[in-house]
Formats: sequence, structure tokens, C-alpha cells
Amino acid sequence: MYSTHSQPTIDAIPNGHSLVVVTERSLANDDAPERVYYRCRFCGQERPDAEQFERSCATPYSDSPFRDGEYDLDDPRTRRALTEVMETRFLEEGARYEVESESGNTYEIDVADRTCTCPDWATRNGELGAQGCKHLRRVDLEILTRRLPRPDGRFER
Repeated sequence: MYSTHSQPTIDAIPNGHSLVVVTERSLANDDAPERVYYRCRFCGQERPDAEQFERSCATPYSDSPFRDGEYDLDDPRTRRALTEVMETRFLEEGARYEVESESGNTYEIDVADRTCTCPDWATRNGELGAQGCKHLRRVDLEILTRRLPRPDGRFER
């Protein structure tokens, strides 16, 4: 079993690929080396080096979650989910993710149960609706844009 962590998209876009640096760590063996590789957010191809993306990206345009009206850009929580610095991590089991927010606090998100351990969720969960707090929205958006794996450990295609 591996823990997967995605870094921000890198600036270089070889042949139309939008690359994310992925780091995997073994959860079963602390002595196992980290596996670092690059994944295209659009087509899902993976390579050990960015320079190895020699062919053009098969799907150069990502599906936007905003196109279907799923998220409202005028909603302050959606704006903060998109603009605040947050470190997101896929946890080792189930539909759980971890978000370290701009404040330095770390929260656990369960995308299946649509819950978060943040104070906003604790006080307003009934008012937030299915979109949830900014942390839940951030995880949803990173799954949809292929920066984090789905709960089954696979990336959106």
C-alpha cells in the first residue's frame, strides 16, 4: 500500500502535457525509497522524467468542473478553495484525504461521507450543502483536475 502525494503543476508543458510531480511512499516498509514521477493532468500518462513526454498530449484540454455549474466561482468558499495555499494528501485507506491549510492547521476530509474536521464544517455543516467547506471543495477540485487520486487510488481519466 502506498501513500500518494501530488505537488503543484510544474511550469514546463512539454508537448501540451500539464505535469504534476507525484511522490509515493510505501506504508508497509519505512525503509523503502520514495517513488517520484511525473503525471499529465490531462491524459494520465506517467513518466519518470519530464523530458520523456515526447508525444503530444492526447487530451490537451481538461474538463472543467465549472463548465457544468458544479461550483459557483462567486461563492467565497469556492474562491478560497482555489486561491489559498493548501497542501493536499491522499491517505492510505478509503475516501480520506488530508489538507494542510494556509493557517498551518491540518484537517481530514472524507469525500464519501462529505465531511471535514475543520471548525467551519463543525459549526455550519448543515448550511454548507453538498459542496462543503473550502477544504472539501479543494480535494474535490484536485481529484477532478487529476492532481489527487480518486478514493479507489486511481486518477480521473
